[in-house]
Amino acid sequence: MEPRRVVICDDHEIVREALKARIDQAPGLELAGEAVDGAEVVDLTLELKPDLLIIDIELPKASGISAIEEILARDPEVRILIFTAHGHPDVIDLATRTGAAGYLPKSASASEIETAARKVLEGGTYFPKSKRPGSESDELERLRRLSPRERQILDLLASGMRAQGVATEIGIQTATVYTHVRNIVLKLEVDTRTQAVAIATRYSFLDP
Repeated sequence: MEPRRVVICDDHEIVREALKARIDQAPGLELAGEAVDGAEVVDLTLELKPDLLIIDIELPKASGISAIEEILARDPEVRILIFTAHGHPDVIDLATRTGAAGYLPKSASASEIETAARKVLEGGTYFPKSKRPGSESDELERLRRLSPRERQILDLLASGMRAQGVATEIGIQTATVYTHVRNIVLKLEVDTRTQAVAIATRYSFLDP
């Protein structure tokens, strides 16, 4: 039986070397190629057509999330496993909604990486229990705490607009936008604006 071909993508050489070593030790898996940023991994994956892509979310040039979206739009047969240190459940859930089949923290052991890779390659999913999303009812309740202005600002941020652009769009000071963002983060009980956007996107809460 032919080995299953794997492409890896991470901008840190030490992480790539560790992944390569673990793939080499796993019977039936073969490294097909490696990429260092979100732009390169799209071209490489579409060229090599591997069975599995193991990719970080936070990458230079283009995010792992946008890379996953583009790859699967052009080749939906590729199975994708997220491998990242950025482990907040909301961000991971946003990434998996683009089509990734699993998530692993970078602290995962060699055996866990092999287990996850095989499960994803077999058509399943793999998520450590500690990283599963929390209660939907709790998250929705927190979203309902947002004022109409906060919802508007979060919608604009989710569209990719920066704080200065949001300020111009709705006619307020940039400092006021930052104040609203701090309030949004507090109300949603998250740590960053990115996590707030991830929650809102997951529930399509901001749709008109």
